[in-house]
Amino acid sequence: MINFMSYLSFYNKYRPQSFSEVVGQKVIVKTLKNSLKNKKISHAYLFCGPRGTGKTTMARLFAKSLNCEEGIGNQCLKCSSCQKIKDGNHPDVVEIDAASNSTVDSVRNLIENISYQPILSRYKVYIIDEVHNMSNSAFNALLKTLEEPPSFVVFILATTEPQKILPTILSRVQRYDFSKVSNEDIFLNLKRVLDMEKIPYEDEALKEISYLADGGVRDSLSLLEQAVSYCDKKVNLKDIYSLFGILSKKEKLTFISAIEKKDSVKIVSFLKEKYQRGVDLLRFHQDILKILKDIYIYNLTNDENLLEVLNKEDIKDIQLSNGVLNHHINTLMTRFREYRYTDDVLTNCELSFLSLISDEQIEFSPREKTVRQEEKNTVTKENKEELLSSPTLIEVSDKEEKKGIEKDEKRITADDSEIVNLMLRSKKEDRIEINSLWDNLQKELRGKNKIIAASIYSSRLRLVDSQDKIILLSSSIKTEIEKLNPMSVQKKISSLLSSCFNRDYNLLIISEEQFKRATELYKSGEYKESKRPNIVFDDNEKRASDEFVSSLFEE
Repeated sequence: MINFMSYLSFYNKYRPQSFSEVVGQKVIVKTLKNSLKNKKISHAYLFCGPRGTGKTTMARLFAKSLNCEEGIGNQCLKCSSCQKIKDGNHPDVVEIDAASNSTVDSVRNLIENISYQPILSRYKVYIIDEVHNMSNSAFNALLKTLEEPPSFVVFILATTEPQKILPTILSRVQRYDFSKVSNEDIFLNLKRVLDMEKIPYEDEALKEISYLADGGVRDSLSLLEQAVSYCDKKVNLKDIYSLFGILSKKEKLTFISAIEKKDSVKIVSFLKEKYQRGVDLLRFHQDILKILKDIYIYNLTNDENLLEVLNKEDIKDIQLSNGVLNHHINTLMTRFREYRYTDDVLTNCELSFLSLISDEQIEFSPREKTVRQEEKNTVTKENKEELLSSPTLIEVSDKEEKKGIEKDEKRITADDSEIVNLMLRSKKEDRIEINSLWDNLQKELRGKNKIIAASIYSSRLRLVDSQDKIILLSSSIKTEIEKLNPMSVQKKISSLLSSCFNRDYNLLIISEEQFKRATELYKSGEYKESKRPNIVFDDNEKRASDEFVSSLFEE
């Protein structure tokens, strides 16, 4: 009869049993070995870093070195102490999960047992995992013991979130920061495991798993085990792509080409097809970001050694300028944060990449300038007159826009204090309501004014003041702000908003930088609250007295 319970997962089966087997973390291993060699053993350690990087494993190895029967600093793996620690049943090495033992009573029970001498070994070692989950009262109860424990007690705290630990605790421990393990080290470890398992593999498949593990050795072994179960006889790259819902580099570069050519049909159809195939769109979003970063770095340095994903041959046919790349990278980084607020991943992904091909006024490559000029030449004189006479928004050419700026046309502006007062008056339910109707506005704009539509698409809806009927957007692109804030354009926007929402609204667009400043001002409380923000959307209307305007600048 087969005993299925005897099976061990790869990450348990190949957990390091000595310092020499640890993957990565060479600096930490060397430091701990030297402290053991010189008998300079602290009473408390903090191991912190990303998950799966070896914190708990290192704590167990340190406990072995303290209690090995062959002497401090050794890990013979043969004595009863080393074997018991390996099996997890050593009476003097206590592992505590702080997630389920976070109360002050749990800590008091621990403190009561600390004063007892070790049963079998030199040291009693307390390994407290996920220590950031402990309550403040539990930390305070542990404080005195942690500072002056008995000479035979060593604490090892492990956490992924050191910022949540009280400063009084941090000041009493030796801190070791574990870093993500390099892809190369993970790759070599995966090869070692498969060689020991006598399982054939392709190097490219293991490199892809190393990349997917994102610096976590435990994650890499879990992914490898999953791949071994899925692949028939050999771990190969094609099966890795199918199993984890990822795309090949060639497919990603094809998608980059569609972005470069502003082929919206290909972009949308590509994303829909891959989504139906089960591709992880969040990872795909990140992968495209990394590819764009590689192209940007190569454009700036011309050094192939700095590339992470691509090589020189991959980049030679891509003609994206640095200005365009910078815009694309910033936009995708901003858009990536929006996934946490939506259940519709496909829609958010489509809008993220479509926002890259809107008609931004940024530094275009020679190829893109040619395309833009050809598109402008297709607009006939009659079409232009029709657009300019439209009762909705005014679309102006680059030349006319510059002319308007030279005339010093009045623009809508607001200072940080006024934005804070909008925050105070804004209600969450109003923002949710407007957000639900935002698609209607986009549909209205889609066929009427592409330039203004692109400006709104690339901006973020921040808040809604239902009392003064103001919708606040923020944008990281200066030219988009300049397009929407002239008084003449605002009047047309106001008319369109009224038709979309069945009530009067004005649109205010500010920079991301100003919104962050206003948020910090709001948090600090160092602002002057007013009954009404001093933002004027009409030359003939004054919304605040001169006294209020002056008060905004008082110290």
